[in-house]
Amino acid sequence: MARIVRRIGSTPQQRGSNSGATCPDVLELDSGDFLVIGKLPGIGTVVTEALAFHGASIGTDERAVVLPRQCLIDAARGLNSEGQL
Repeated sequence: MARIVRRIGSTPQQRGSNSGATCPDVLELDSGDFLVIGKLPGIGTVVTEALAFHGASIGTDERAVVLPRQCLIDAARGLNSEGQL
């Protein structure tokens, strides 16, 4: 199983979380992949139809999550500053 190497971008507390315990996050794994923690949208026909319209789908071993815009922007900035984007 892959291990978490580091957080990408700001911490949940920096984005305004009081507890920091259950907040969206982007983490890098030792495999080079990313673990994304976010909220599950209402999975069902609405999400499935929207994805299909854009030529995307969710595999049986995948889940769609929603990240706040600032969380993803901070993660992208972190990767960009390292020359990884």
